[in-house]
Amino acid sequence: MILAVDVGNTNIKIGFTKDNTILQAFNIATDSGKTSDEYLLLIELFAKKAKINLEELEGIIICSVVPSLDPIFETLSKRLLGKNPIFVEPGIKTGLVINAENPKEVGSDIVSIAAGAIYFYGTPSITISFGTATVFIPISRNNTLLGVSIAPGLISSTEALIKKASKLPRFNIKDPNTFIGKNTITSLQAGFYYGFQGLTRNIIEGMKKEMKEKKIKIIATGGLSEFAVNTIKEIDAIDPYLSLKGLSVIYDKNVKNR
Repeated sequence: MILAVDVGNTNIKIGFTKDNTILQAFNIATDSGKTSDEYLLLIELFAKKAKINLEELEGIIICSVVPSLDPIFETLSKRLLGKNPIFVEPGIKTGLVINAENPKEVGSDIVSIAAGAIYFYGTPSITISFGTATVFIPISRNNTLLGVSIAPGLISSTEALIKKASKLPRFNIKDPNTFIGKNTITSLQAGFYYGFQGLTRNIIEGMKKEMKEKKIKIIATGGLSEFAVNTIKEIDAIDPYLSLKGLSVIYDKNVKNR
């Protein structure tokens, strides 16, 4: 059993996995102010609640887009297992070819999601991560990450708008059943609900044309993936914890060399 950790800007996904299967997973809010002791306590409490025996833990693998938390989780790993974790970083084996001007710029979370998409869903595919940002990850038939498209995230966009426009109220994102709002709430819902769909569909369509592949599978992952699946018919599969599953795959490719 291993511990897979995806440190994101908004949330940290943590999962116990075995044989590339998630046994239990949970999310906690990203907090750069927390110490390794505090994060370790949260993991121990969750493991106890989920009846996970931490003595069976063999290793930890981490993808992170919050560099300030890297040493925190490295210390956590040493305290929990007495050894360093594996970080997804340049030079690690992933089974993925990255076609980018500077492959080192590609986020480790994107690499982890791509590794999971290849292993569990095959190629060609487009995986869309619905989180703080909306990230489109196209992978060709020969397991090549062709590049990335990054758009605003749905929740982060609403928060940014409300913060900048003091007279706009908070609202629930749902189908207003009209494109023409007659009040502030329905106007906001129409713009965000249908605008989000249009953005997603347009990028999917454009990527498909550029990829020139047949039968491209569309996969949704991330915190808002369930909402996306309910509103965007083009999506074939939903896998909220694909990054954790991808981390498990990458761990297996690298653990023999340690």
